[in-house]
Amino acid sequence: MRDEEDPVMMITTLSLAIFSVSMVFSMMGSGGSQILIPILFWLGLDFKSAAIPLGLMTSAVTLLVAGLVYYRRGLVRFSIAWPFALAVLAGSPAGAALSRPVSSRALVVTFAIVNIVVGLMILRGRGLVRKTGRRTEVFVALAGGLGIGFLVGFVARDGGPFTVALLLLSGMDVREAAGTAPVILAGGCLAAFAVHALRMDVPAAMLISGAGSALAGAWLGSRFMTKRLESRSIRVLLSSVMVLSGAVIMLQAFKGS
Repeated sequence: MRDEEDPVMMITTLSLAIFSVSMVFSMMGSGGSQILIPILFWLGLDFKSAAIPLGLMTSAVTLLVAGLVYYRRGLVRFSIAWPFALAVLAGSPAGAALSRPVSSRALVVTFAIVNIVVGLMILRGRGLVRKTGRRTEVFVALAGGLGIGFLVGFVARDGGPFTVALLLLSGMDVREAAGTAPVILAGGCLAAFAVHALRMDVPAAMLISGAGSALAGAWLGSRFMTKRLESRSIRVLLSSVMVLSGAVIMLQAFKGS
């Protein structure tokens, strides 16, 4: 945090940003760290010691709260959530432990391109798989979970939009996919935070206000999704976020070169 910043004003600004991101991204089954971490950095937090751990912590809170709301609304498919969640939990610490101060440009650009392509595929509204047996479902969950878990830790993004996209492309309904994703990702996000927290430098007041803001935003956003949003609206919102975030990530990769 910059020395000349008023701490109260900084915490208030950060809390509003976290609340807004958590509310919007909880509607899509995501924690929002792919957008929140750059915002925190732009607001003046150190990228490695503050923006990343704070972003992962608030994303974990968002996912836990949204997952609970969606579970109570019957939108969580546990048959795929548990193997997927265990795979994410296994891959996330490995990615966090191997993360470097500057991510490989090739990895970041590839991640950005995949975001854009998958986002456009979601907008079409067609899955790649029409019917899956239990064996195929578990294989997709384990393979996808390990890959997404590694990315969660390595590039400090909760993987929500990509997880929802994978569930959609596997043939799941969009509302159920958005409801299942938080249950899948919460543990991996917490594990990634635990690794990054070892070098964290964030004031306790900022952590507490951030967690509270994420809790409130996620509760409002997830309840709004279950009561007001149609499947088509969720699909368009998710597609737009994936394409936009992919474009921003790619610009950041080349700008930082």
